Amino acid sequence: MTIRSRIAATFAVASLTLVFAGQSHATVFAAWQVANVPFGETLNVRKYPSGTSQKQAAYPNGTVLQIPGDAPAA
Repeated sequence: MTIRSRIAATFAVASLTLVFAGQSHATVFAAWQVANVPFGETLNVRKYPSGTSQKQAAYPNGTVLQIPGDAPAA
């Protein structure tokens, strides 16, 4: 895994942590797009924050990752 991939993965985890830490209830819809991953490589999502941890998923550039929450009350 290159340093750029590690930085991208760290940023993704930090972003998710901030989203969940600041929410008191699930009324959020958040989306991110995978970017700046070198050609031919993927952003790896792992079970634990370690390069040797089991890979859960891999996303190429342009993939939109979404975390849907409950729909706001009308």
